[in-house]
Amino acid sequence: MDGLRQVWTVVAHELRGRWRSLLVWGVALGGLGALYVALYPTMSGFLNDYVKNAPESMRQYLGGLQGPISIEQWLEMELTTSIIPIALPFLVILTGSRTVAGREERKTLDLLLSNPLPRRHLVWGAALTMALSLAAVLGLTWVLTYIAVPAAGAHLSAAHLAEGLVALWPFCLFFGTLALLLSALIRRGVFATVISAVILVLMYILNGLSQVSRSIEPVRVVSLFYQLRHPLSGDFPWTAVLVMLACAAVFLGGAMAAFARRDVYT
Repeated sequence: MDGLRQVWTVVAHELRGRWRSLLVWGVALGGLGALYVALYPTMSGFLNDYVKNAPESMRQYLGGLQGPISIEQWLEMELTTSIIPIALPFLVILTGSRTVAGREERKTLDLLLSNPLPRRHLVWGAALTMALSLAAVLGLTWVLTYIAVPAAGAHLSAAHLAEGLVALWPFCLFFGTLALLLSALIRRGVFATVISAVILVLMYILNGLSQVSRSIEPVRVVSLFYQLRHPLSGDFPWTAVLVMLACAAVFLGGAMAAFARRDVYT
């Protein structure tokens, strides 16, 4: 019980210090989602005509769209497989990279550990902070996006919208815990951030190129963007979600082991 209390103390302290930024993230992404919902009635006709006359290579780049384009396909194309999975991971990447290396660079890590706080509890606290932060932002995004559905006269399932956003939770957590592991291994927070961000961007580029190049297509399976599939259309990526959660658990365990074995610079 004392261990759980210590972990929750760390989490509560972190969440109190960043609730404003979480609110900004949620309102920004939710507002963007509401905007895309509102634009769908106007854009759907234009997009259907464009897809109908577009070359095959462009239709493949757009995910093999054939038309008519549903609101689920529209939101996947513009929001849940493009903007959010590129932007939101940075929220937790920064948290992970600052947990160990960032505090060490600011000369506050030794002061924090001078309290009766085991190192593993600090790592657990960071992971739970990332998980709850993502849940809060994605929950607010769901609310603000769905509010616009009746006003736009669109037919969008609340459950399918929730599935599309829930699939992004382990996706973002994968990169956050990766940054946490790198933070425990590398003594520079900026390196942990950059390496995680580069892997994220490379996966995004690989997924895009694989849709127009047959030579790259076989290796697209390593891109988590490809593994996200189409949850808004009812194709929830259960296997990918379990794999991403398993990877996050491995990264978390590696971070605790690496942090426990090294000295802290003062």
